[in-house]
Amino acid sequence: MKGIIKIIILFLIFIYANNSKANTINIIYTIDNNPITNVEINNEITYLKLLSKELQNMDDESLVMYASKSIIREKIKEIEILKYFKFGLNDEVVNQNLSRLISSLGIKDISEFEKEIKNLNLSKEYIKKKIEIEILWNQIIFNKYKNKLSIDENKIKNNLKDRLNNEKNEIEEYYLFEILFSPSSTSKIKEELEKIKNSINEIGFENTARVFSTSASSSNGGDIGWIQKNQLSKQIASKIENLENSEVSDVIDVPGGKLIIMLKDKRKLKVKVSFDEEFKKALMMERNKQLNRFSTIYFKKVELNTVIDEK
Repeated sequence: MKGIIKIIILFLIFIYANNSKANTINIIYTIDNNPITNVEINNEITYLKLLSKELQNMDDESLVMYASKSIIREKIKEIEILKYFKFGLNDEVVNQNLSRLISSLGIKDISEFEKEIKNLNLSKEYIKKKIEIEILWNQIIFNKYKNKLSIDENKIKNNLKDRLNNEKNEIEEYYLFEILFSPSSTSKIKEELEKIKNSINEIGFENTARVFSTSASSSNGGDIGWIQKNQLSKQIASKIENLENSEVSDVIDVPGGKLIIMLKDKRKLKVKVSFDEEFKKALMMERNKQLNRFSTIYFKKVELNTVIDEK
């Protein structure tokens, strides 16, 4: 994706600040000749704020950059999806995901949700379309890469046996946030890392993840939740096991780019462990990790073949 140059950002901020309630429509980008307007970017800002109240504290420049990145990524996915699927044929699974979204926002029911989004000048169909884009994108990734998944079940079983024997029913877990980025070139690594570190100091890790991370978790501020230590690679575990809460790791080389982890919290749990249940969890985590990696790789491939113009 082309970088958003300073003058464009300032122009967008001007439009957002002065025309958010006006009828003025300006084309800001074209994605393979599909226009993205200031109105769409303003709607994206509103939607992202609905998902995360923390964005209220993000400065205008970072907020516009985040919303622009988000809607460009979504438009690239939508164009690719239309090569394989039609929209509007997945109501059941879309509605299931919408219900989960409403619950995660702490909203009582669909009628209350509809009232809230109406006050924000958003529609239920607008949000359902966003949900469907992610569902169909994930379906493309699964269809393309399901036969390339490489999961060593014996290795997972042996690691799990060792862990269960050593832990005596005590599980160590970390609550983690991530920023995944791919430097544009080897010579730019130091410069881009410095930019991310400065951003973390200025607007916090989560808002920085929203702006700079290429991972699917970026929309949630890099939140990847509670992860058991044994489910992490030795390389990542060694980088975070001695961190204090809210401390940030050194850069970690991973497939797909460079990774920075923030340890939000950690705990040890005494549990009655079922080997079969833990094995299923470990298999699912490894499967999702590989699919997420393939998703990042495929998106970059599609993005490189997409013409993105800043107007």
